[in-house]
Amino acid sequence: MTPDTSIIQQLVSGIGVPNFVVLIPEILVLITAFTIFILEMVSKNRKLITVISMVGLGSAALFLFVISSGIFYMLLNPNAIPEIRNTPFYSFIIANFLEQYVTLYNLYVVDIFSLIFKFFLVISTMWVIFHLRKYAEGKKTYFGEYYYLIIFALLGMMIVVSSPNLISFYIGLELMSIALYILIGIFRKNYPSKEGAFKYLIIGGTGTAIVSYAIAFIYGATGTFDFSEVMKAAFSEEVNIGLLFGLLLLVLGLALKASAVPLHFWTPDAYEGAPTPITAYLAGPSKIVTYAVILRIMVEAFPYLSDYWSYGWAILAALSMVVGNFIALRQKNVKRMLAYSSIAHTGYIVAAMAAPTGMGFAALIFYSLVYVFMAIGALLFLAIFERFEGWTNHLDDFKGLARRNPIMSLIMLIYMFSMLGIPPTVGFIGKLGVLLALIGSDIWWLAVILIVMSIVSAGYYLKVVANMYMYEPVKNISFDISLSEKLSMGILAAIIIYLGIYPTQFWQISTTLSSLLVSSIGS
Repeated sequence: MTPDTSIIQQLVSGIGVPNFVVLIPEILVLITAFTIFILEMVSKNRKLITVISMVGLGSAALFLFVISSGIFYMLLNPNAIPEIRNTPFYSFIIANFLEQYVTLYNLYVVDIFSLIFKFFLVISTMWVIFHLRKYAEGKKTYFGEYYYLIIFALLGMMIVVSSPNLISFYIGLELMSIALYILIGIFRKNYPSKEGAFKYLIIGGTGTAIVSYAIAFIYGATGTFDFSEVMKAAFSEEVNIGLLFGLLLLVLGLALKASAVPLHFWTPDAYEGAPTPITAYLAGPSKIVTYAVILRIMVEAFPYLSDYWSYGWAILAALSMVVGNFIALRQKNVKRMLAYSSIAHTGYIVAAMAAPTGMGFAALIFYSLVYVFMAIGALLFLAIFERFEGWTNHLDDFKGLARRNPIMSLIMLIYMFSMLGIPPTVGFIGKLGVLLALIGSDIWWLAVILIVMSIVSAGYYLKVVANMYMYEPVKNISFDISLSEKLSMGILAAIIIYLGIYPTQFWQISTTLSSLLVSSIGS
């Protein structure tokens, strides 16, 4: 053995070899992004680009589903573990996730929490890509760059949700944000698109700077970037002003990314100006990854400072619910109305952080995952109709729609009812979970605000429904909606109804994820 070989072996044994098996979903997403990037330069076959994107992401989603469902089965059925351990499937795949779930030198964690969120991120991204080509061609603004930018943003989201370290979290956040800045402003010769992108770039860049300063203060106070080490430092030492100030800046930076009031000013213009499928991407995947990382950082890094951050999130939640709902009432453009609605929903979801208990965390997980179906459903509905000449997303465009297109009107009604929180839609279960968590923690003032603001939101959600069903058409617009588009929208609506009637299993998943997060405290 040569001296050089001996040194290399010592280095490898010292730092370890990454477990690339657990990175298969990320590798598939990265390969898909680069494949589309190269293909877009040499071929203009739009259908091929769409198909490759869907196949690549579908492969990653299938892998995530098989692994997460296998692990959940073992968690919920511990008596079956001995039998499963003897199968080739366990030894080849699941063992890597259960026994070697930390990879890349403690900068990246692959656990059941991240696997579930990644699955929903990939699936919702596929839904957006499925509707993208027809929309872009109908608006005469097709670019191949749409696809690989969306997929690179997805990769950034996957990094963020798997980050147990402030450095890897920051890297993923930057990758996601930069791709989204470009996607918002990609509309050709469209001033609102450029305005929205510019505002998001400036305000989002400010948010990134705030997060950078937060990381610096936290590192200065604890001497580490690792969540678990930050937790130990916060527990073993007296809380100093540097750590608290770092926590404050981190909460503000994350609140800006989640578009919580008063850090929401980029949201309406970015949502309205962006291509509508990209708006769906902003309201769906980019929102749920923010909620996931808020929960992960607060629970894994600052559980012993919950008295501080729970009150901060309560204030942000209350402001978001009040401002988002009251301004949404004044909107005549439904796309802009949904932008303010998303701000209100940020309030509903992060209100669960005001109750730092297992119930509160489970409510946040449940609501954030089911919200993606409502958000992308309503906005992709608008994307379908925007292709037709004369449709402007104004409330008047919805008048008499039930007579001209009863199927799509029924689907939109389900989306609106779910966002409002009317049973038997899953939106009702989501709000009920947060409400029970607040009541269980005796945070009555925030629970009352949630109930009152949900009633206020009926003023604009039901306005859309009333226009569809209680008025005669005022515009003579010809609609040619394909069967695949109706089926896609119908599946989302069916999921919303199904989870509203049978939420037990999905709630059990959320409770299990919450329990695993809480059990990591002090470990």
